[in-house]
Amino acid sequence: MRYTYRIPGEDEAVEIDIAPLDDPEGGYRVTVRDRVFDLPARSLRRAAFLRQAGEITVQVDGREYRLYDARQRRRAPASAPGDLHAPMAGRIIRVLAKAGDSVRAGDALLILEAMKMEQQITAPHDGIVASLLCEEGDQVTAGQELVVLEEVKNEK
Repeated sequence: MRYTYRIPGEDEAVEIDIAPLDDPEGGYRVTVRDRVFDLPARSLRRAAFLRQAGEITVQVDGREYRLYDARQRRRAPASAPGDLHAPMAGRIIRVLAKAGDSVRAGDALLILEAMKMEQQITAPHDGIVASLLCEEGDQVTAGQELVVLEEVKNEK
């Protein structure tokens, strides 16, 4: 299967082919440009994979890589203030809101720790916290939805 790796912060994209190895123990052959890597199954025990809507997130040795299905030419939207999805893989270290809470735009809902940095996940608009999809101590993956926030319509 062919994927595209987009280099963070750049427009450059690298085509990657991934095919199963013809090996009874399993594994994959990964071709990046003119380089070929054979990854036996035993080497993949230190890696985590998440496949979601034409995108594969690979976490290995403390780094994260996102591969996009080249046939779809689709790219996940960048995380922005008020995005209720994890901007990167990490651990939830503090939950500041609970289901049913009324919040205002910009209020911190929870804190994610990733790569020794803390990042607040904030409300994009006034609303009611419908549900929290994580709790303190949870490990989350990049792009994982963390909070469901119902918008409050102001009556005039």
